[in-house]
Amino acid sequence: MTSRDVQIGPRNRRRRAFCYVVLMKPRVIWLLVLASVAGYLYAGGRSPVSLAELVAVGTLSAGGAAAFNHYWERREDSVMSRTRARPIPAGCVEPRRALEFSLATTAVGIALALLWLGAPAAASVALGWFSYAVAYTVILKKRSIANIFVGGLAGVAAFITGCLSAGLLDASALLLSAAIYLWIPSHIWSLAYVYRQDYARAGIKMLPVVLDDRKASAVISALNIFSAAYMAATLLLVSPIAAAVQAAASAYGVYISARSLAGGDPGYFWRMFKASGPLLTVYLALIAAARL
Repeated sequence: MTSRDVQIGPRNRRRRAFCYVVLMKPRVIWLLVLASVAGYLYAGGRSPVSLAELVAVGTLSAGGAAAFNHYWERREDSVMSRTRARPIPAGCVEPRRALEFSLATTAVGIALALLWLGAPAAASVALGWFSYAVAYTVILKKRSIANIFVGGLAGVAAFITGCLSAGLLDASALLLSAAIYLWIPSHIWSLAYVYRQDYARAGIKMLPVVLDDRKASAVISALNIFSAAYMAATLLLVSPIAAAVQAAASAYGVYISARSLAGGDPGYFWRMFKASGPLLTVYLALIAAARL
C-alpha cells in the first residue's frame, strides 16, 4: 500500500459514512423528531432522560424509513434531476447495503422504543414507519395520488408517539397533530409542482402530475392557505400568544399562496415549498415552548 492509498482511505471512509447519514434524510427527519418532542412536552413530559430516549428512537426509526425509501426508489431517483445525486444512484452506497442499513436501523429504533417508551409508543413508532416505508413508498406512490394522505400519517405518528411516551393522549393533542397531516400534502405537492416533469418521467403519482397546471396550482395554494389557518387556530389550544405568533409567521406563505392561486408560476411554488418547512418548525416550537 502506498502513502497515497493511506491518505485516500480515511477520506473515502468519511465520505461513505456521510452517505449513510444522507440516506437517513436528516433535513426531513429532524422535523419528525421535533414533532415527537413537541408532543412529549405538550403531554407534560419533563424528564431529560426520557426526552433523549425519544429523540434517539425518532432518529433511528424515521431514519430507517428514509433509508428504505432511498433503497426502494433507487431507479426512480436515477432518472430525476432532483435526486440523481443521492447516495445509491451516485454509487456511494450499494443497494444491498442500503437495505441492510435501513432494516437494522429500524429494528433498533423500534426495539428501543419498546424498551424505553413502552408498548403504546412503540406501536405508534411502528405504525409511522409502516405508513411511510410500506404504504406510501412501496404500495401507493406509483399507483395513486392518495399516497400522500397515507404517508402523512408518519408525521401524525411522531407527535402521538411523544404524547404516548409522556402518558397522555387527549382530543387536543389529536387536533394539534392533525396540523402536521394537513401540512404535508401542500409541502410535498408544491415541490412536486416545480419538478412535475421529473415526477411524470419517474411514473410517480403526485397531484401536479395527474391534474393540469391550473387545477393543480389552485388545489395546492388553497390547501396551503387552509393549513396555515388551521395551525394558527389550533394553537389557541396552547395559548393566544402562540396563535398570534403563528398567524404572523404564516403571512408570507399565505401571500405567496394567494398569488399562485391563478398564476401557476413555478417560482411561487418553490417559495411556497421553502417557506413551509420553517412554518411547521415555528408551529412545533411554539407548542414545545408553551409547556416549558
